[in-house]
Amino acid sequence: MGSLLAARLTVSMKSLAAEPGATPELQRVLLYGRASEHLETIRKHGLELTERDGQVTRVRLDVSSNPADVAGSDVVIVLVKAWATAEACAPLAPYLDRQAVVLTLQNGLGNAHTLREVLTYKSVRPHIWMGVTTQAAIRTAPGKVTHTTDGLTAIGRRTPSINDRLASLATTLRDNGWRTSAVADIHRWVWRKLAVNCALNPTTALAAVPTRAVVNDPNLLQAARDIIEEVVAVAASEGVRLNAETLLETMENFAASTANPYTSMYVDLEQGLRTEIDAINGAVVRHARRHNVPAPNNLMMLRLVSAHEAGHRPESGQSKEGPSYTRGIHPTPTV
Repeated sequence: MGSLLAARLTVSMKSLAAEPGATPELQRVLLYGRASEHLETIRKHGLELTERDGQVTRVRLDVSSNPADVAGSDVVIVLVKAWATAEACAPLAPYLDRQAVVLTLQNGLGNAHTLREVLTYKSVRPHIWMGVTTQAAIRTAPGKVTHTTDGLTAIGRRTPSINDRLASLATTLRDNGWRTSAVADIHRWVWRKLAVNCALNPTTALAAVPTRAVVNDPNLLQAARDIIEEVVAVAASEGVRLNAETLLETMENFAASTANPYTSMYVDLEQGLRTEIDAINGAVVRHARRHNVPAPNNLMMLRLVSAHEAGHRPESGQSKEGPSYTRGIHPTPTV
């Protein structure tokens, strides 16, 4: 996802810069991540991006695994797995000033809280904003990414207001090829996506079935409904109002889409990688306990996926890939 976003913004930035008299808002786009074969392949050969219609393009990206290269960035967009947030972002803390914006477009709950903790450096912390995206992409090989789903990205602040800077960032992303809206109720958007993730990801992963099976199998569909209803109840205890029927319909529409054959959690379990179960169903369970709201189905998903994960991951306890890190944008985003 980070590679896809960097490619979208880079292509748009270069295209606008080539126009006579143009003054592009974006001056630099940097793809920052851990040293890896994926990043090194992009550095040497560019990113091979396969579009949804099958068209293949190669995009030259500015890449780095040195956190000092992120210094001066106006915006950093975090798209790593939830469990990698602290390790990925902590090295950036000395290089981000209080005017910088760090935007999480990750799955699950708790990422913004983690970012506030690890990015506080000498009593200075950048602005932490939240977002969700229904864009989806998969990495098929080092240096190769396929865009599978074109969706909407919503971004917001901790407080329920849209200030000029938030609106400006949404416009910049939208004008540069990443369909984005600034919203006042970002917490509701985050919980809505969480509910769909809670229902769809672990059920498909544990049943080892494609996403569309949840729509076609009455047992899986009922399991998804039970999970969603629990999330709605827990969200209500947090002051967030959701509608279970609307969420179920959203989940069914997504599951029926041929562009999303497998959930990310299914792929993670199949490959012996660490999943985001703790930030998804696990987060619901923690909030449920805090408010004394029953959430037995989410707890069961947490226990079963965690057990499966522990039994199939390498003995080191780390995923085969390890954390893949954050994306920086300088200057002013699969289930």
